[in-house]
Amino acid sequence: MAWQVLHIEADCAKVFFMHEHAMKLRILICAFLFSAGASLAGNLYHWVDSNGIEHYSDQPPPPSVKDVEQKKLNVSVIEGTPTYQLQQAVKNFPITLFANDCGAGCTRARELLNKRGVPFTEKNPVQPENADELKNIVGELVVPVLVLGKTQPLRGFDESSWNNALNVAGYPSAPIPGAPAGSRTPKPHPSEAPAPTPAPESKPY
Repeated sequence: MAWQVLHIEADCAKVFFMHEHAMKLRILICAFLFSAGASLAGNLYHWVDSNGIEHYSDQPPPPSVKDVEQKKLNVSVIEGTPTYQLQQAVKNFPITLFANDCGAGCTRARELLNKRGVPFTEKNPVQPENADELKNIVGELVVPVLVLGKTQPLRGFDESSWNNALNVAGYPSAPIPGAPAGSRTPKPHPSEAPAPTPAPESKPY
């Protein structure tokens, strides 16, 4: 009888230890997810200095700068659902990419948007309706052109400028699991317009 009692007590102690270990593991997992989410949060500051140079930084500008645009960056990967911030970015700054087979510029433009996992609409200016829309926006047929809502369009591909514009608009820097991503190409029209001219790539000074 004494042996059976000791055996039962040992089993109970084993179950208690396993339960306690599982609880600690759950607490550690929750703490990790919380810290991972916190590490993705931050601020992005945008301002123009006295020389007319635009600045984008995660650090506040000097106190002498008065007109500062501040964006809150907060990307959540928990549960694999699109964040409210991404939904607001898509709503306020929908992305349209005007591009065709223009070569490296158009290819790198698509790669950047796909790498960041942002949803965008791609339009080929060879189609007359797209050509008319592009001319209304930038005044000429040139590709690639990035349009973010009603902000100033970006002509020619420059990775730094495009990333900064996407950051200011509130788009994530990496794909969010479960969020819509990639391009949506409207159905082409049978007739064609003159092929647009590839824009020269911006080069750092």
